[in-house]
Amino acid sequence: MIDYLRHMAIFSSVAEKGSFSEAAKSLGIAPSRVSEAISKLEHYVDATLFQRTTRKVTLTSEGRRLYTYTASIVGDAHQGIDALKDAKSSPSGTLNISVPSYLTNSPVLAAVGAFGEAYPDVQIAISFTDNQVDPIKDGFDVCVRAGKHEGPSVAVQKLGELERVIVVGRDYFAKHEVPEHPKDLESWNWITYRYKKRSYKLSSKGGKRARLLIEDQSKFQVDSFDGLQFLTRLNLGVSVMPIEICRDGIEQGDIVQLFDDWRLSKVQLFAVTPEKTKPGSLISFFVQFLTDRSASA
Repeated sequence: MIDYLRHMAIFSSVAEKGSFSEAAKSLGIAPSRVSEAISKLEHYVDATLFQRTTRKVTLTSEGRRLYTYTASIVGDAHQGIDALKDAKSSPSGTLNISVPSYLTNSPVLAAVGAFGEAYPDVQIAISFTDNQVDPIKDGFDVCVRAGKHEGPSVAVQKLGELERVIVVGRDYFAKHEVPEHPKDLESWNWITYRYKKRSYKLSSKGGKRARLLIEDQSKFQVDSFDGLQFLTRLNLGVSVMPIEICRDGIEQGDIVQLFDDWRLSKVQLFAVTPEKTKPGSLISFFVQFLTDRSASA
């Protein structure tokens, strides 16, 4: 039956126009195609649908009965298409997104909030997790992630960069000699994030470069940056974390930021979405909004 849906749409147009030629003109097809479609539909339903005269075309009783259904089908289809077109200028629907927990106090989350405020017909469900997630397997529309993300059937859009700092608890720092070079930290206890390599590239204001390698110095490994900050505040070792998550601790004096004259390489932030996301869809509209906000920031 699905093959006859096109024929039903043509039938509805003829019924509304009262003319094969006018229906062909409105549909942008040849009159012969209209006649062929009506003939096939009449054969399929085993009924005559139109009374044809030289001046006009009128519905038979069977045709009127069928038209009450086809008009509804075609009308609903048009409404659905119009709704999608309207959504491009006034987005609506639901977005399921995944955001790392360490971005709860960041420009990225501020941009998500601004999007929700700008488009009240969009509902946003946010999952905060530092675990690795996949938009396809885990059912997310958008996953905001740091660092490279490679995988099948996904598209990646850069959002911005993430500043990281080397920090240590105040009391742990007080028990050690002040390090003069990042390499001096390789003998300290470390609290590391499970999903990142234990190798850090640094550059100084004077143009020098260094690589900090953490092998067996990891006292703790965690899969949460909140946990990373908490253990650092307990003076259990040195850690590397986004500035957003430890800024309060630095300002309060519980955490000490090391090496003002050295900077870690920044981590890139990406929006990861299903590869087959259509241009103009709610997902692509949302990602473009985040990208534009990041660029302006």
